[in-house]
Amino acid sequence: MIKKKSTDDLLDELKEKSTDINKYIANNSDSFIETNLKSFWSALLERSQKTKSDVVNNADISYIYFYEILQGKKVPAKDKIVRLILAMGLGIDDCQKALTYCNHSPLYPKIKRESYLIYAIEHGYSLYQTQELLDSAGEAELQ
Repeated sequence: MIKKKSTDDLLDELKEKSTDINKYIANNSDSFIETNLKSFWSALLERSQKTKSDVVNNADISYIYFYEILQGKKVPAKDKIVRLILAMGLGIDDCQKALTYCNHSPLYPKIKRESYLIYAIEHGYSLYQTQELLDSAGEAELQ
């Protein structure tokens, strides 16, 4: 069995001047993350134990858009991902993973607005409560 390499090990290998990218890809195929967004969102929805209807209503997004996300046809924007995580009642780890899988930067606590978002997610805030928190702090609401 081939051992998966850590992110740091993979990065170190990529930094080496002698690395051949094709050999690197071939030799490290077991270490890569497969991002099947359809499976990923389905697993999050199942773990949340919420109905699709509840998530759509609590995230305040359209049914069509939500179903396109679930089918892997749409990649949601960063704020939409936060809306979905809040609506599903999931934690920051799931949010960070969703952001990363959708090619967005994770929420960063050194950015004031993102600190509010992390706080809201970790404290189980609803979308409405989060919007109020952002508004009262003078930060842009979730789009």
